[in-house]
Amino acid sequence: MMRAMARAVLRLYPKPWRRRYADEVADLVAARPVRVRTVLDLVAGAADAWLHRRRIPGAEPLRIRIPLALLLPVAAYGLLTLWNPGVRDVPSLHGVWAQAAGLGTTAEHVARTATSLFVAAAATGVLSVMSLLISSFGALGRPSAGAVTRRTARGVVMSAPVLALPVWLVCDLFYRMAFADSGAPVGPLGHAMLGGFMAPLVLALVLPLPSIAARAPTLGPDVRGSGSTLAVAAILNALGWLAVAALLAMGLAQASLGFLVAMAASALVSIGMATLVARSALRQGRTALGQLSLA
Repeated sequence: MMRAMARAVLRLYPKPWRRRYADEVADLVAARPVRVRTVLDLVAGAADAWLHRRRIPGAEPLRIRIPLALLLPVAAYGLLTLWNPGVRDVPSLHGVWAQAAGLGTTAEHVARTATSLFVAAAATGVLSVMSLLISSFGALGRPSAGAVTRRTARGVVMSAPVLALPVWLVCDLFYRMAFADSGAPVGPLGHAMLGGFMAPLVLALVLPLPSIAARAPTLGPDVRGSGSTLAVAAILNALGWLAVAALLAMGLAQASLGFLVAMAASALVSIGMATLVARSALRQGRTALGQLSLA
């Protein structure tokens, strides 16, 4: 039993260590009596190997990769959670805007600019998949497209209506809150920054379409085009937050520390989420094009 436990502990060592030393240590374990202390020594050695992993010959930098399918929902939840501290801090919302508006019409222009940039980001995100949908529809009726392309195009076309509903709900909520004055946010400052919470959700919701299309190399150019357009949307979203930051700077003295922290965190999550979407689509487009060139 002790020998079996010792062999199991060897699997806990980093892969570069196992590749270089595992056979030698396994031979020692098989050739000598194994006691509890032996197992404990191996456990301590595994912990030390992980702590000093860089010293192992051939070891690469440790990279923790979180799947995008998990990261984006977590970011979306975090973004919506961060919205509450901003909206509920009514004194900061009113105070910042009052001080900014006291500087003249500049605040109104900046607020309109922020809203316009966020609207443009969301609209660009929706438009990013239009050429992909057109190409997919065309591939369905073209026998020469190949079985893989037609199957992938069918997946894109069938997924589009499913994704259209949540995209429409987010856009409708954005419109009602920002332009129809339906409930929160409070005041012009809230209206100006609302799009920074909505636009990344739209971008994340359209990402599955280029992800599905990337399975067919012949749709690679359209996937790359979607990625490029999503990158433009991500830039517009970042510029929108820059305009919101300018508004906050105009009325900084009236903002509470908690409000500023919530807005800074919101901007980071929003910009990071949009950037991840664009980066993923661009990478998938490059991969699909690489496979197309090999074919």
